[in-house]
Formats: sequence, C-alpha cells, structure tokens
Amino acid sequence: MKLWKRATVVIKDGPSLIAADDIFTAAVVKATSHDEFSIDKESALFIYRHVRRNPSSLKPLVSAISSRVKRTRSWAVALKGLMLMHGFFLRKTTAAESIGRLPFDLSAFGEGNSRMSRSGGFQLFVRAYFAFLDRRSILFHDGNRHRYDEESSVMIRLVIIRKMQIIVDSLIRIKPIGENMKIPLINEAMENVINEILEVYGWICRRIAEVLPNVNSKTGKAQADMALKIVAKSMTQGEELHKYFEFCRDLGVSNAQEIPKFVRIPEADVLHLDELVRTEENDDQRETEVDSCEDLPERRDDAEEEEEIETKLVHEIDDLINLDHNDDHHTPPPTRVDIPDLISL
Repeated sequence: MKLWKRATVVIKDGPSLIAADDIFTAAVVKATSHDEFSIDKESALFIYRHVRRNPSSLKPLVSAISSRVKRTRSWAVALKGLMLMHGFFLRKTTAAESIGRLPFDLSAFGEGNSRMSRSGGFQLFVRAYFAFLDRRSILFHDGNRHRYDEESSVMIRLVIIRKMQIIVDSLIRIKPIGENMKIPLINEAMENVINEILEVYGWICRRIAEVLPNVNSKTGKAQADMALKIVAKSMTQGEELHKYFEFCRDLGVSNAQEIPKFVRIPEADVLHLDELVRTEENDDQRETEVDSCEDLPERRDDAEEEEEIETKLVHEIDDLINLDHNDDHHTPPPTRVDIPDLISL
C-alpha cells in the first residue's frame, strides 16, 4: 500500500482505537479497518477464539461491530464488518444462532453518495452481502422453533428447504462488477460466499433426497405441489450455480477453481410428483362436486383439524423471511436437474 494510503488509514482508525474500552473493542476496530486492500486476520481470529471460549461475549462484540458499521461511509469498513459477522456462522459458533435480524441496516448503503461512479460497485457489493447475511441470520435464529429434523412433518421440512433455496439465490447475487474490484479483500469475501454456497446447497441436496420419497398420495396435494416447486427451482438454480462458479473461477477465487461434480434427480421422480399433483387436483374436483350435495358443517374429522394446524405452522415459518416475488414464480421443470454433490450442513 502506498505511504499516503497507510497514513489515511491510521488517521481514520486512530481515534477509534484510542477510544476503545478494551482489547476486544480494539480488535473489532482493527478487523474492520479502513484499509481497502487487506484484512487483519489475526484480530478476527482473536475475536472468534474469544467467543468460542466465552459465548456470552458475543453480544457486546456484535454491538461493537454494529456501532462501527452504522456510522461509516467506507465500503471497506462495512464489508469487513459483514465478513466478521459472517465468520461466526461459517465457524459454526453456537452463540451466533441467538443474533436473529442483524442489529444494523446496510440495505441502502452508499445510496445518494456523490462518489457513486468510483465506488458504486463496492457499495452494491456491500448491499448484496448484507441482504444475504441478514436473511441467513433470521432463518438460523434459535427462536425459530420449527427446526428441520426427522420428527418434523413433510410440509415443514419442504418449507425449510424452500427457504434455504432462497438463501442460495441471495448468495449468487453477490458479485463484484468492474476491474477495480479485483482486489484481495473482495476475493476474501467471495471465498466466504463460495464456502456458504457449498454448505447450504449441499444441505439442500441431501434434504431433497430425504424428503422426496416421503411425498405420496397420503401427504396430499399441498406437499406434492411444494415438492415439485422445489425440484423445479433446483433445476434452474443448478444452472445458475454452475455459471456463478465459472465466474468466480475466472475471477481467481481460490475455492472456486474446481466446479463441484453434479448428481441428478431422476426424471421419474419429477414425473411422479407432477402426476401426483394432477391426480390430487382431479380428486379435489370430484370431492367438491360430492360435497355440494351434502351438509358440510357436520363433516369435520381429525384430518381436517390436522391440516389446519399444518397450515398455521407453515405460515409461521413463512413469516420468518418474505419470499422475493421473482423467486416465487413456478416454471415447468425440464426433464432433468443438476445438483452438486451432497455436503452435510
């Protein structure tokens, strides 16, 4: 780094270091410095090790990170703050599940800045990274009592898989644009993104393989419809991920140099789901015709009550993250789907 740039970093970060109350706050300042060309990995690792030993320290550290990024206009400080927060999740810090919605908002970072032409790409990058991390933090919040496990109903598991697909969508929107963004700091951020994609998408593949065999005529049309929607999304998402990995490989992102091998969802499974949905629709139509001739208020069985409960649970999960309108369109599935090798989450 040129001498004048180093001096600028010292001038900007110096007052915050002097005002730091303890070594941990100082470590946050160092890990989120104004240096646009590198990141202080030692300070970040110091923070992660401390939180692992003392989970209760996460809250004040998150508060320090939040305070740091809330008032900054520097894309480097904002991005490093997001990367530092993301690191808690990538390292599977249990305490991070208590964070929930991020305590700061970078969704409009840099908007209205007169220097947009020079730093606009970096500001868009920060906004995309924030959108992903905020959504991920909400979905993984330990306040979400509907966790994915073997005891969860088929519909609950399908809805959670769908939410994870949306997380992947938000990840592949994080892209550096412009030659001036080919710098080490951006590449480090992209390595985080690739690590997250491999883990989350691998989890999706594994869960799809687990759940699809449980979708049958007994589970009903709603489940079959959701499963078909998930499969269709996997098809388009697999193609998008392949292109994204190629982009990152050309960019020089170290962990994207080898594009994952792909497995396929059998065409027979897709056709089975489609047939199941159509069959259920025809059955519903016939039941409607029969019910119109009967006294419906007297007909209420356990299955109907269970369906109401199920619908309520699904709505509760759906409230965790609002689906993007452009993510929610259902398109007819092609004859086959590419999905990366399964990786446990």
